[in-house]
Amino acid sequence: MDDLERELRDLSAWLATPEPPDVTARVRARLAALDEARRLVRFPIRTPTVLGPPEQVLLADPDDTGGHRVASLLYRAGTLRLDIFDGRLDPVFVKQAGGSDAEWTQVGAAQAIWIGGPHPISYIDRDGVVRQASGRLAAATLIWEDAGVTYRLEGDLTLAEAVAIATTLQ
Repeated sequence: MDDLERELRDLSAWLATPEPPDVTARVRARLAALDEARRLVRFPIRTPTVLGPPEQVLLADPDDTGGHRVASLLYRAGTLRLDIFDGRLDPVFVKQAGGSDAEWTQVGAAQAIWIGGPHPISYIDRDGVVRQASGRLAAATLIWEDAGVTYRLEGDLTLAEAVAIATTLQ
């Protein structure tokens, strides 16, 4: 053992380190909010395993059954957002998104659109009604559809980071 290592080991006995905070209650509250959201929508809410439980879950666009058509999962103090829409992408949006700021990519087997900045989005809900939603963050966005549900991951991410997150949905 060299002198520095010996001195650090001796010093460690004199240092007081605080106990780690108990985050159990906060994690349970976050999980309970995600479970409650799942009860209030007619589509599966899948979460990215690499991000863990969302910090906040928001529901929007109520339907006539008391449920909601949009669930938003917020991470990183709200700077990373996964919107989940009950419906498929509007073909008009897909054509409009093909502009210079858009890049086509894949999330698993699904075709996806990567857009480098804020933008409006249209989706068709399960009843066939076209719904409009505006860009929520001034950040890049990855949009894809899977099994009749549209996902929109928005935040300060690179394309590779966004795809890596998106492929962990469960």
